Amino acid sequence: MTTSRPARVFVQLAAFAVGWILVQGITESLAGPLAMWVSRTIGEPVPLYPWTTLAGVLGGCWAGFHVVAPIGTPEMFGVRPWEQPRIATWLGLDASTWQWRRLGLGLALGTAAIGLTVVPLWMMGALRFEAVPALTDAPVGDSWGGAAVRLLVLLAPAALWEELAFRGFLHAVARDAAGAQVARWASSVAFGAVHIMNPGAGVRTTLIVMLAGWCLVRLREQAGVPAAWLAHLAWNWIMAAVLHVAVSGQPFSAPGYRTVLDGPAWLSGGSWGPEGGLMAALVLGGGAWLGWRRRGTHRAHEETIAAGTTAGLTAGPTAAGPTSSAFVRS
Repeated sequence: MTTSRPARVFVQLAAFAVGWILVQGITESLAGPLAMWVSRTIGEPVPLYPWTTLAGVLGGCWAGFHVVAPIGTPEMFGVRPWEQPRIATWLGLDASTWQWRRLGLGLALGTAAIGLTVVPLWMMGALRFEAVPALTDAPVGDSWGGAAVRLLVLLAPAALWEELAFRGFLHAVARDAAGAQVARWASSVAFGAVHIMNPGAGVRTTLIVMLAGWCLVRLREQAGVPAAWLAHLAWNWIMAAVLHVAVSGQPFSAPGYRTVLDGPAWLSGGSWGPEGGLMAALVLGGGAWLGWRRRGTHRAHEETIAAGTTAGLTAGPTAAGPTSSAFVRS
């Protein structure tokens, strides 16, 4: 039995959603009491939701990947079980994407992007720093370093689940169904849409988030999801821990000082943070343009990293594992 491609996409997305909800719910029920105990012990709440959401997304990826062929008949979608790629390769997480060079590239790009966004704002006087008096009832050891570590523990899983969901699973499913260009647009638009409910979101901020998603998906295609994750994390962590500004409209408490954004919101980003203003749009737009210029050079590598391997094999399994070119359509 062969199922149409739209049905295949629907089943994969539905399995992803169900797996996400079930695994996140189970994880919250199991880890909730432990988080409450830790919160009481250290005297401040421990954020659990980024980690339970990450667990849910991992569960959704597993469900969405394995539902392609095993349910129904072995040829449910014209793909036999042994022809399925490894899930890590399919999601852009294979061993080659964890090379130090690619991870360093992601960190460098994320750091450079936020630096190029905020330094011009500071030079124009649209961004300034001011001291904040220390709170007498602040937690013991509430220093810049302590806050930076707490923010890292909070933001690292949050950035990872977003990359797995949008640049990992959604990108892979969309590319399988309609090709690379549709995958880029689908993952970028969905990434922007999921931020609409954030405080201070609007048309301008949503479009800029979509532009950031486009840059991240190009990085995913050239270096893998881990590089995109570290670029995403560097961008968010520097804003929260170093600059002490809101991240996508969400403020974080940090001791010692704060950053004040002056001038019109369309320039500085306003309450959304510097990533919601003109400078961020120019930096991300420049990154998207450079990614497009490098497309020809990296085309073959993109197809290996971004698409992984899927349907279309006729030779069956080999000692080296399954490979395929039918999945790749740019």
